[in-house]
Parts: sequence; C-alpha cells; structure tokens
Amino acid sequence: MLRAFCAFVFGMWSVAASANISLSPYFVEMNDAAARTGQVRFTNTSQSEKTYNIEIVNFEQKSDGSYKKITEPIPGNPFAGPYLEWAPHQVTLQPGQSQVVRIRRRGMAAAADGEYVSHMLIQEQAAPDEMYGTSKGGAGGLVINLKPLYGVSIPVMIERGRLTATARIGDARIAKQNGKPVAIVPVLRSGNRSFYGTVVVSQGRRELGRISEFRIFMTTPQRLLQVPLSAAPSDDITVTLIDENTNETLETKSL
Repeated sequence: MLRAFCAFVFGMWSVAASANISLSPYFVEMNDAAARTGQVRFTNTSQSEKTYNIEIVNFEQKSDGSYKKITEPIPGNPFAGPYLEWAPHQVTLQPGQSQVVRIRRRGMAAAADGEYVSHMLIQEQAAPDEMYGTSKGGAGGLVINLKPLYGVSIPVMIERGRLTATARIGDARIAKQNGKPVAIVPVLRSGNRSFYGTVVVSQGRRELGRISEFRIFMTTPQRLLQVPLSAAPSDDITVTLIDENTNETLETKSL
C-alpha cells in the first residue's frame, strides 16, 4: 500500500534565490542595436555538488505575479528565445562555486518591432541515485520520497523599435491577511512594452510599506499587488506609483 508521496518541487521561480541557488542580475535587457550580449552569474549555495540545466522557457504572467508555462506566444508578447544563444547549457558546481552564463542576441533584421520576452531557467538536476527513496511504512505499507529540485528563472528581454509603457493605480484598499494589515493595490499597465515600477503606501510622511521593482509583462493587463504594512493605518493614506525606468512619480492616490 502506498502510504506517502512527496512530489518534486520544480521551479522555485524567484527572481532572487531559491534554497540552493542565488543569482544576479534579476533580469537581462537587450535591444536591436548596441546591446547584443548579456550575462547571468549564479552560485551553488547548497552543501553538496549540484548539476544544473540552463534553458530558455516561456511564461504567461498572472495578475498575482505567478507564472504559467506556455508554448505559444500570446498576441503582443513575442518570445525572445528564437533570437538567443547561451552557454553553457549544463554545468556541475561544487558548494559555493559560481558560474557565468553568457547570452548573445542573434540578428533580428526580419523581426517586427516589439518587446520580446522569454525566461532563463536554471534548474537543479538530481543524481541517478538520489531520484527516489523508499522505506517501509506501518502495516506493511511503502513510503516513497521524491527529492525536491530547485530552480530559479529570470526574464530575458529584447526591445526592438521605439517602445513605451506607463501604468496607473486602480481601486486600492486596505485589508487584512492572516490578521495583519495589507494594501491591495491594482496596477494597470498600458503601452507596447512591460512596465517596471515601485508602489509605496504611506500615512502622511510615514512609509508603511512598499513593493519595489516589480514588472508587469505584456501578457498581463494588470498586477494585483498585496503590500504588507508595518502598522494598521487610520487616515491620510496614500499610494504612490513610481516608474523605475524614468524614476518618475506617475500617480499618488488617496485611499
């Protein structure tokens, strides 16, 4: 009898780090003119030797910021993958050892203007003798344990042509999550490229919380941000939206 089952964890898709990997930068931007190359550096932060596969994948971003893997482009969001070369595709690292992945953009003479987006996924691979583990359970049962595998992904973007993006704040409100105050802030994107911004929630001159340097990709008309607050607000609450590309304050809205 099967008593327990622990699934693999594929894709801990954080822009910063997972349990066994750290990396920088958090995104790579290229264009169709001067910026034809980029690189990513990642480190094995575990206590054992790890082998990693490095591949280009594609996601649809949901309004909560989560990703759904897709294989066909969504209108207005062409994939960058067909125009990318990278090396290495696989590497084995000792604990604390780092690797630089170099990325090069191919020619795009026949490509239409737009923002091309894919993600570089750095995925831990299990050794053959680590893939499965079994042990006897009670009453003659069998326990199967599967080893978690960790990975991180970052967006790789190519900008072609003259692209613009802006955003505005929707109907924001204060709520509670697990008994703690949060600001629910919809941010609505417009334009022909992804929006890169920061949201700050304040009470008077006192900052209560922020979400910095988030992206809204072309797959996503809006992001619904949940901003943890350091204190329960009363009155004089404002939400400020900042464009990180221009360092411009786009809007300040009272709640």
